[in-house]
Amino acid sequence: MKNISPPVFYYHSVAPAPFEGWVLKFLTINLAIFEDQLAWLKSRNFNSIFLDEWLAIRTGEKNRSGREVCLTFDDGLLDNWVYAFPLAKKYGMRFTLFVSPECIDPQQVVRPTLEDVWNGNCRQEDLQALGYLSWNELKIMQASGIVDVQSHTMTHAKYTASTNLKKFYYGGFEGMHPILNAHPEIRATYMHDVSFEKRMPAGTPLFEESSAVTVRKHSIQPDFTEEVLALAGKHDLGSTAHRPKFEAEARRLHENYRQSGQLLAAVETETDYRARLAYEIVESKNIIEDRLAKPVQFLCWPHGDNTAEAHSLAIQAGYLATTSGKMVSEQDKTDRIPRIGADFTNGRRVSLLKFQYKIASHYKKQPWYTLWLLNELRHSLLKNN
Repeated sequence: MKNISPPVFYYHSVAPAPFEGWVLKFLTINLAIFEDQLAWLKSRNFNSIFLDEWLAIRTGEKNRSGREVCLTFDDGLLDNWVYAFPLAKKYGMRFTLFVSPECIDPQQVVRPTLEDVWNGNCRQEDLQALGYLSWNELKIMQASGIVDVQSHTMTHAKYTASTNLKKFYYGGFEGMHPILNAHPEIRATYMHDVSFEKRMPAGTPLFEESSAVTVRKHSIQPDFTEEVLALAGKHDLGSTAHRPKFEAEARRLHENYRQSGQLLAAVETETDYRARLAYEIVESKNIIEDRLAKPVQFLCWPHGDNTAEAHSLAIQAGYLATTSGKMVSEQDKTDRIPRIGADFTNGRRVSLLKFQYKIASHYKKQPWYTLWLLNELRHSLLKNN
């Protein structure tokens, strides 16, 4: 809040309703809520800007009017093309799209959008919006002047970070990254795999994990996992009542492996990690620039995870700024991009009020700024207690 740069909001997915069967459906903001925000911005004469203009204001090279806002979407999801792009055009708004090349749909397709519905070419219920964007769709969006495509690293992956056993897999999003690491060939298409959650057996141990750009890969001894799964086979894990006994046995086994020094099979070398870091940061930039014939100067860290080393490499590679993410102590630096969640869980009226509050308090308008300060004080007190 100390800088004068415009607020940067982040979104992921936008659709009329969460996608059933998608392990990350909680990331979807309701289409009506998103349209309410765009309509409100237009009604108040806000100018949605790209990050190059945002940076110019942040560094003092350009004056701000106090009616600038920066909208960003993470992950390169298909619904950004199907729903967000047509609405952005409708309300005269622009947004930045952060994509990971390994997560781009390999099909040579351009799929129908909400604009086709408005033009009578198809029905809204026939729109297919679950998945990732294709390069063809990205090219159209970039050429429109409505969207600016930037990097979200190469893979968006997470890897095992230690031998710290966190929990056990019973389905859901917590197994997403271990499954994708075991089956990298489906990274760009996993949302259409109806058996995705079944690719990992119930009871599989899940270890502490972190973003691909922050951690050297830790490999767990396969014998340990096999023994845990053998234990799982002796319990009805479909019943939550049977899980505590299984987990207690599995954790005792984990402790035995840990104490005997047999749990960790290998740790990625520093040399291999640095090469992979360059692949995530530098190669993603090169590929997007080559495929879309445009400069890539901004990087959004997946999961918010990043380090000073990763940020430094990005700046050396030609990025002008990266998101601060969980490195909150760096959010006031001019080469860092602090962002604000656009709200995903409230009803339309409350969501719009919160959106307005976040913009007003960011620009230190009263009484919203005072409310924000009081809320920050409350969070600080709760954290210290």
